[in-house]
Amino acid sequence: MKADQELRSLKRGLKVLALLNETETISITELARHLALPRTTAERILLTLLAEGYVQRVPDDKRYRLSAKVCGLADGFSEDCWIVETATPLLFSLTRRIGWPLAIATASGDRMVLRSTTDPATTLWLHRRRVGASIAMLNSSSGLVAYAFAEEAERARLRTMLCTSTDSWNRQRAENDSALDLLIGPVIENGFAFQPPPGNAPEQSIAFPIFMGGRCVASLMMIYMTQAMTSAHVVAEYAPHLRMLAARIGEAATSRQPLDDDGEIRLPDFHAMRGAAELQRAL
Repeated sequence: MKADQELRSLKRGLKVLALLNETETISITELARHLALPRTTAERILLTLLAEGYVQRVPDDKRYRLSAKVCGLADGFSEDCWIVETATPLLFSLTRRIGWPLAIATASGDRMVLRSTTDPATTLWLHRRRVGASIAMLNSSSGLVAYAFAEEAERARLRTMLCTSTDSWNRQRAENDSALDLLIGPVIENGFAFQPPPGNAPEQSIAFPIFMGGRCVASLMMIYMTQAMTSAHVVAEYAPHLRMLAARIGEAATSRQPLDDDGEIRLPDFHAMRGAAELQRAL
């Protein structure tokens, strides 16, 4: 095709979709810089894609990400894409109610990639997380869940990959049978995982598997401060509700149905707990 027959605006729109696929989220300023466009042009492209449903605003943030509608441009569809699309509005609603950040992560090679986080909806965090950030699989609660609930053949493939990982946490834990059993055994037994040792960090997380079609395709996390709650308290007061939430996300994503905050997920409100005001003032 001759250059004068090409639609420049279409080419720019496709470049934006490709860039979002690589970066997970992007702001108008970042897009303008990446594609060497005037800011007004970058904004117009994003707003057009937003109007057509191919991108969406990250709640409580000035960033954009791909929507599940993009999956329809491919032969198949991405399960984690549907999960993020289905769950994110409810997760933000719940965080505004309970205070603690909620997040979804999926496996990518030997790492877990953050696909959605409600950090912008709360001040109860010490280190703000960004969509697209990654962490070693065997050094994260979400990764322990992904490994523990993988199908047998998939787990064997993951084990081989983790043994040759460039990340020392992955490699050392995967190579040591007894150490790996100590990490994974309780996860399979309890149905959830905490951030693995060393566990002296001021922030901790608990993760639950999200299933679609009988397969674990993502991990749901709640991040909390160890100064505010013990692990035992989280297991007693939060774990049953988070387990239910993970199941509902998987069911809704499987059926391509929206997931509304109907009040059935009764996570405790941290703001109502004793000491909550003092902790928030200290942040």
